[in-house]
Amino acid sequence: MNQTIAEKIFSRVAGRTISAGTEAIFPPDLITAYDYPGYIDKYETQMVEELGITSVKHPERFVLFIDHLYPAGTAKAQQIHQITRRFAKRYGFKLHEGDGIGHQVISEKGYVKPGMFVTHFDGHISTIGALGALGIGIRNSMIEAFATEEVSLVVPGSVRINLEGALQRGVTSRDVFHWIVREIGPDGCRQAVIEYGGKGLQSLEMDERFTLCNLAMFLGGISAVMETDEQTDQYLERTTGKRHPPVFADPGARYEREVTINLSDVEPVLVAPPSPANTISISDALGTRIDSGYIGSCASGRIKDFQQALEILEGKHVAEYFRLNAVPTTTRIQAQMSELGLTPKLINAGAQVHVSTCDFCIGQMGALSEGERSVSTGTLNIPGRMGSNRAEIFTASPYTIAATAINGKITDPRTML
Repeated sequence: MNQTIAEKIFSRVAGRTISAGTEAIFPPDLITAYDYPGYIDKYETQMVEELGITSVKHPERFVLFIDHLYPAGTAKAQQIHQITRRFAKRYGFKLHEGDGIGHQVISEKGYVKPGMFVTHFDGHISTIGALGALGIGIRNSMIEAFATEEVSLVVPGSVRINLEGALQRGVTSRDVFHWIVREIGPDGCRQAVIEYGGKGLQSLEMDERFTLCNLAMFLGGISAVMETDEQTDQYLERTTGKRHPPVFADPGARYEREVTINLSDVEPVLVAPPSPANTISISDALGTRIDSGYIGSCASGRIKDFQQALEILEGKHVAEYFRLNAVPTTTRIQAQMSELGLTPKLINAGAQVHVSTCDFCIGQMGALSEGERSVSTGTLNIPGRMGSNRAEIFTASPYTIAATAINGKITDPRTML
């Protein structure tokens, strides 16, 4: 049987050949979650008080993260962190606090290896697909995973996206993703795993690949996964200490759909309010007044993102009254930024560089007030996401944010490179 990457992963976990449409019970290689009201606190209550579960068989398969409401700004937020710490200590789960956003930390710390199956309640766990692993958000059945170390799933079909060519200067993988949304629609991969491959993929650096996989849900996908190559091997050698067998689909594997994207054709794309489906050409919004910018989140706060922004920002300064927040995805990235000299350059350009946290993306820090507009690399642009529900959010690439920050209005970055 010729299989997609997702079918191969599910077959390994199940211990038998599995094809799309098959319902089965799977033991995830990793079960992970982060601190947030209504999740970790709820799981602990259900495990202890409702189910009477005092221990788990494989605590090494669980990883928790404190990355929201961090650093805690209220006693209530600190209470959620305390619950998360207690939950981890009670069951012997690994806990990472203050290391940064878990969707990236989980890869940096060497937990993720090609071919793994990982669950979370948050769909952005799809980020790990850049390493040839499959991360799926199973919000409604995460308590099943915590209590039994298994989940019941219908194996999804796959949509194959073949990448060709290479990006022009001033264009990023963020633009690529939203270009794909424009090409096939926001439901073009509905309830499917997005499988990326092709020679064009090899031209993208690992930071760019993490971004592509992170955003899978905005194509209707339940996850994303990529073929592995030499770049993947080099990253994994740094994080796990060794290389791993390649991950790829079989020739003749069956897909729900196959799409080819020539990276050379891609131009800067904006996602305009009020939804992630509202993709427009940057030319349609040139000159729009913008009050703040945000480079960060689990989607786009890596070294490559800040290097791209500095191609425009270095030697210049953001516009008067413009607020530019730079938030590394993890503390490891934050340290690398300092080592590479990126941090002082950002500060000199007028950016505010912050500790790694999810809070700018969800409006807990750097919040927008009524009538303001922001351009962001955050994951969502729905009303209220970054503060007031009467503020407007555009999402875009670091290049576009940097060019916009200099002029105080939406600017095509290619005119400033």
